[in-house]
Amino acid sequence: MAQHGTSPDSPGMVLGASQRAAHSTRGVTSTRTLFLTKSQALALTCGVMLRWSASLALGVLLSASVARADPEPWADDDGLGQPNRHEFGDYGVEVGAEYRANWLYVRPVNVAGTQNRNASWIEHRLRLGGTVDYTEKVRLVVSMDALDGTVWGDNGTFGGAPSSLSGTAAAARSPNNARVAVGYQGSGDELDPKNYGYVLEPGKMLELRHAYGEVVTPVGLLRIGRQPAIEGSALLVADGNGRPNRWGYSGSGDIVDRVLFATKPLEGFKAEAERDLSRDNGLFFATFYDRVVTDEVALFGDDVHNAGVGLMYYSPSPVKQTDVKLSGFYAHRWQTEYDTDINIVNLRAIARAGKLSGGAESAFIFGRTREVSESLALINSDPIVRQKVFQYGARAVARWDEPSWSVYLEGDLASGDADPNPGTTLSQLYFTQYNNVGLLLFPRVLAFESARSARAAEELLRRLGAPSYPAERVDSRGSFTDAIALFPQADYRPHPNLLLRGGVLMAWTPWGVVDPVRSLQLRDGARIDDDVINFNGGKPGSYYGTELDGRVSWKYLEHFIFDLEGAVLFPGDALQDQNRQAVHSVLVQGRTTFVF
Repeated sequence: MAQHGTSPDSPGMVLGASQRAAHSTRGVTSTRTLFLTKSQALALTCGVMLRWSASLALGVLLSASVARADPEPWADDDGLGQPNRHEFGDYGVEVGAEYRANWLYVRPVNVAGTQNRNASWIEHRLRLGGTVDYTEKVRLVVSMDALDGTVWGDNGTFGGAPSSLSGTAAAARSPNNARVAVGYQGSGDELDPKNYGYVLEPGKMLELRHAYGEVVTPVGLLRIGRQPAIEGSALLVADGNGRPNRWGYSGSGDIVDRVLFATKPLEGFKAEAERDLSRDNGLFFATFYDRVVTDEVALFGDDVHNAGVGLMYYSPSPVKQTDVKLSGFYAHRWQTEYDTDINIVNLRAIARAGKLSGGAESAFIFGRTREVSESLALINSDPIVRQKVFQYGARAVARWDEPSWSVYLEGDLASGDADPNPGTTLSQLYFTQYNNVGLLLFPRVLAFESARSARAAEELLRRLGAPSYPAERVDSRGSFTDAIALFPQADYRPHPNLLLRGGVLMAWTPWGVVDPVRSLQLRDGARIDDDVINFNGGKPGSYYGTELDGRVSWKYLEHFIFDLEGAVLFPGDALQDQNRQAVHSVLVQGRTTFVF
C-alpha cells in the first residue's frame, strides 16, 4: 500500500511530483506557498545552513528523488493500490489497505551445520492507512500494520511464551499471535551460537508505523511526528511502502520521530509570474531535527540527537524523454554520554534518456564514539577508547526497458571489518534491511548465521554487565553488508499482467566475514588476525557464493498479485565451517497480495 499524504517523489518532505497530472487527486499537499521571499530566503537558507547539521543513516531521506509513478532505477513498483482523494467540502480523505500472505521454504538455511537446517512457515501482514486534510494545506497521516509476521496457526507451548490457545494440537481451533525469531532453544551452553535457532515469540497484534501532521505555511512545508525516514529506497534507509523490491518483499520500513521543514528557496528571488511552483523541477531545500533517544528524562547527556540539511535538484524534460535528479547532504549525530560524534556524506545521481536509465548512490560515515568499546572491552579487559568510525557503501544500476523485456545490471558495495578489537576502526556498513539484494544469501542465510551469533554475544555481554549491547548489531537482519556484489538480471513480460524475472548474484568479501564477539573470545594475544573466525567457525573466506534467482509475478484486476520466487545458493569459502564444508541451499516462496 502506498503511503498516503506523502509524495514518494520528494525526499521525506512532500515536495516532489505526487503522481504527475494523471493522478493529481491523490491528496498531495498544495505547493502554492512553497517558496520564500528574497529576504526570507536569505535569512532561512544562510542561517539554517550554518546552524543545522544532518542525521546519520536517517538523513538519507534527502536523497530519495523519484516517485512511485517514475520509480528509482533499482526499484520496480507495480503501481497498484494508489488511493484517491475524496472531497467533502473543504476536507479530503484517503484510505488504503493491503493484505499479504507469504509462504517460505528454505532447505537448508544453515549451510554449514547439522542443527537447525531447514525452515518453513506461512505468515500474515495487514497494512491499513489513511489521511485527512483541510483544503490540502493541513493534513494528518496514519499508517499501521496488523499481524505483521504472525505465523499461521495456533503456535507455541501451552502456558509458555508464546502460549498456544489449545493444550493439544489435535484439538486446536483458533490461531494465536506468534511469529518466528532467532533465539535460545532451551538446551546447551547459552554462549554457544549453535544452540540458537528459529523459535517462536509473541507477536504484535497491531503496530503504529506513522502518525504525523503537516501544514503548508507561507514559507514552506512543516511536518511533525512519527514519519518515514525517507520516501523511496536508499542505501541506508527505506520507507517500506508499496512493493518496490525487485526480489522478496518489504517490512515495516525505517521510521523516525522528526520535525521537518522544506521549501524551494530560489523561487523567492524571482518575479511572481516566473516562479516555478512544481514539485518535480528546480532546487529544493530541507532541514529537520530527530530525537533518536530520550533515556533518563532528568538527564540530558544520554539523549541522542540528529539534525540535518540537504539540497535536491530535479530537471525533467518530457519532450526529450529525459530526467536528471541530483541530491547531496552532510549529516551529523551526537550524544554526550559516550562522546559520540558521527558524520555522513551521501550523494545520489539518477538519469534517464529514453529507454536507458541508471543511477548511482554513495554513502560515507565517519567520526568517533566510545560506546562500542565500553562494552566489547569487557570481554578481554581491553582499555576503553574512543573508536574511529569509517564506513562506506555504494550502489550503481543501469537498465534498458522495452515494452516486453528489460535488462538490468546492479553493482553493490558495503565495507566490512576484519578486526573486531575494541581499539580499531569501526568500518562495517549495513544497507537497510528493507532493500533486498537477492532472495537467499543475504536475506536468509547470512541473516540466520549472524542472528545466532548476536543472540549468544548479547548473553555474554549481559553476564559481564555491559552498559550497552553493540553485539546486537552483529545481526545483519538480512541486510547487504561486508561485500562487493555483481547482479545481472533480465525481465520478460509476455502479457502486461505477467512478469518473468531471472538473475545471477555473485558476491565477494575482500575483508573476510568475521564473527566479532567469538573472535574476541578466541584471541590469545594482542593480535587477532590469526584468531578470527566466521559465523560457522571457519577461517574468513573471500567469496560468499553464487545465487540463482527467479520470479514469476501475475496481476489480476488491478488489485491482486501472486508471486512465486525461487533461489539456489552455491556457497563459497566465506560460508564454510572449520572443515571447509558448506552445502548448497534452496529457497521457494509463494506470496499473495490484495491491494486497495
